[in-house]
Amino acid sequence: MRCSYIRLLVEDYASSFRFYRDVMRFPVLWGAESTRYAEFDVGSPTRLALNEREAMAEALGTTGRDAALPGQDRVSVIFEVDDVDASAAELVTAGAPQVSPPQDRPVWGIRAAHFRDPDGYLLEVNRPLET
Repeated sequence: MRCSYIRLLVEDYASSFRFYRDVMRFPVLWGAESTRYAEFDVGSPTRLALNEREAMAEALGTTGRDAALPGQDRVSVIFEVDDVDASAAELVTAGAPQVSPPQDRPVWGIRAAHFRDPDGYLLEVNRPLET
């Protein structure tokens, strides 16, 4: 398992995109000001990603009645693994609270599962989908 992304779940995506592109001067690897997701090169193997908060809440089903869970996430730590299903099963067995089971997310280009750490931070294990 390796930490591949730190994903900030932002309210004002366009402003955040401009900040990291224009003020911080991080090269854009993927995405644009008009998308709901972008990745930046921060000079290390781990990338910084921006995701519109509402888009992640929709994907996890935490909109509506669960809108306050937990204050709609602000950050997610992403770990790339060789086998999402096996890693997810190991995490469940070890006691990690699962938010969403392994599933293909074709729009994202990954298979992913989501968990929470003891403080409620959102964790994702993923692997690129086979093409």
